[in-house]
Amino acid sequence: MKYILIIFATAIIVFLGATVYYKGLPEFALPNGASVIVDEEATPIATQTPVPSDESEILIKAIETALVTKHGSDAAKLNVTVAKINEEYAQGGASGEGGGGMWFAARLNGIWTLVWDGNGIITCDDISPFPGFPVSMIPECWDTSTNKLITR
Repeated sequence: MKYILIIFATAIIVFLGATVYYKGLPEFALPNGASVIVDEEATPIATQTPVPSDESEILIKAIETALVTKHGSDAAKLNVTVAKINEEYAQGGASGEGGGGMWFAARLNGIWTLVWDGNGIITCDDISPFPGFPVSMIPECWDTSTNKLITR
């Protein structure tokens, strides 16, 4: 009788393990009245203050010029957009036929300057000249000297 219980318990464990392995863990809906914790620092996009059109137009022109200077005349075909302006710092995107990327800019002496553009991880070397760059825009960077991801 003891061996039958051990075999039965083992069979149940193997069955449950195989089910989880092949089908994954089940996802359960939140019950009514359940609360969800929201990050207080994050600002939903829908409630962000719209960027003034004149400032964003100046910024777009500056980024377009910087992208053409850096990447050549093909960059003139990119559609540059502004996602956020935070006083002296901004972020946005540039897209074209082959895809797109993001960019970050800083205003130096009243002139918008391209800090970084592309896809992927930003190197700390690129943003180190801008220590005031908001962590909310660039929360981490890659340290090329230690080959580690740094949380700012």
